Amino acid sequence: MLKTASYANYKAAHRDETFTDWLVKSAGPLWSRAIEHPFTSAVGNDTVSTEVFTRYMLEDYHYIQDLASALGFLIAKAPTMAAKARLADFASHVTCEELDYFVRTFKELGVEPEVYLNTKPNTVTRAIGATLLSTAGKGHYVDGMATLLASEWIYREWGMREALKPRPERAYLAELLGVLSTDELGAFIDWVKQEVNTIGEEEREKRQSEISESFTHMCELEAEFFDMVS
Repeated sequence: MLKTASYANYKAAHRDETFTDWLVKSAGPLWSRAIEHPFTSAVGNDTVSTEVFTRYMLEDYHYIQDLASALGFLIAKAPTMAAKARLADFASHVTCEELDYFVRTFKELGVEPEVYLNTKPNTVTRAIGATLLSTAGKGHYVDGMATLLASEWIYREWGMREALKPRPERAYLAELLGVLSTDELGAFIDWVKQEVNTIGEEEREKRQSEISESFTHMCELEAEFFDMVS
């Protein structure tokens, strides 16, 4: 974890900012490296090679399976029925609409089901999945939510930026950016932020530091993921 001021000291100097703002500041260049990775701009510029994007899709296919499992843990731990419902809605999106995107895109890329169903994930992909599952399954609710936030928020940030560019000619790239820039995803991420802010601000300093470590580690893994597929 990067050396940063405690949340209490940070908040004293930045009264208008939140716990999740502090998480981003604590992640420092690891956050920036993930959202500004050359892979992300290559998707927006429609210059990413078919080979690289295929590799990305194969690895990300394994990620969403772990994501769906992690969401199951978070649904079980969510403190209210409203929170359980919000997470269940997102899990439904991942296992239905998002999975459908993968199946259609694999077909367009010429990747047969026996390939994407049987390809083993890279060590970085496994580490991302293990981190999600560990924080959601073994940690407190807020630890899993902070890890989920890091992963989804990173995609939202670069997706929104790249969606401002001319639409990629390849439909599967345009669709990916369209999904990442939807109001629905933005609303879900805002809700996750609110959950993490509410709980994180009330935690003891040691626990706040542990939550920050989880968030920062996921930022680091996401940057390594883009390195690996590029």
